[in-house]
Amino acid sequence: MKSNSFPKGDFILKIAVSDFDGTLFFHQNDTIPQINIEAVKKWRSVGNIFCICTGRDMRSLMYEMNRHRMEYDFIICNNGGTLFDKNLNIVKSFPLDRQMLLKLVHSDIAADSWHIMYSAVDKMRTTINSDKSQLLKYFNSVKYKNQEIIKIVSIEEALAEMEPVQISLAYENEQIAEKYAQRIETEFNDAFSANLNLNCIDVCRKNITKASGVKELLKLNPAWQNAEVLTIGDAQNDVPMIEEFNGYSLNSATEHAKQHAAKLYNSVGEMLLKNL
Repeated sequence: MKSNSFPKGDFILKIAVSDFDGTLFFHQNDTIPQINIEAVKKWRSVGNIFCICTGRDMRSLMYEMNRHRMEYDFIICNNGGTLFDKNLNIVKSFPLDRQMLLKLVHSDIAADSWHIMYSAVDKMRTTINSDKSQLLKYFNSVKYKNQEIIKIVSIEEALAEMEPVQISLAYENEQIAEKYAQRIETEFNDAFSANLNLNCIDVCRKNITKASGVKELLKLNPAWQNAEVLTIGDAQNDVPMIEEFNGYSLNSATEHAKQHAAKLYNSVGEMLLKNL
């Protein structure tokens, strides 16, 4: 269902789906720009729907959403692995195959990763393999240090208390990540999708991507099948939903995302206001 294929005339519901990190929220400023916050309010005030679609787990996402008092209607987390409503009730989840997951986390693919971050519907855990892991700075930061959002455990401890919908791996560079992503998708009985994001890989159940997450959202209401869907993202793991819905990217995005976008904007806020 392409976002430019709907009839003109009477009001048509519009559903905007935005990536979070690097698209709506920016780490360098630790903030969601005010234009994004205000545009989402205006977008929703006329009856349209706004959804976040992120590789993050729900808890770490909601920490930032609540801190910025950001409005939303639904959130898709874990690259399509989980879908939550406005009240954070779980609507859909797609756990990883347990047998294949055990094989993966005990393989050289996982051992060579700086960390293994496990995300479930209700919690997140991490196994640290190297002091190069970028997660260590978050563990020690003021906003995460005393939260249950992040907890360091062994592989065995993590899998004993969780049913992961996603694991995330990180490597020295993008080339290494690409090599391991190919192996993940070919060596484990077709059990996984490897969603690349720079030097990181988010491993989800096979065929689970941000595009599949948006499609699950649209299934929730038959009327939404006639909605106009606008997607926007900045990185490689956003490409599936950009391609599927003829979506957008930012001028500040990675070249990979920009190459697949129908149009580029300076911000999510600009995209929303120009498509009201």
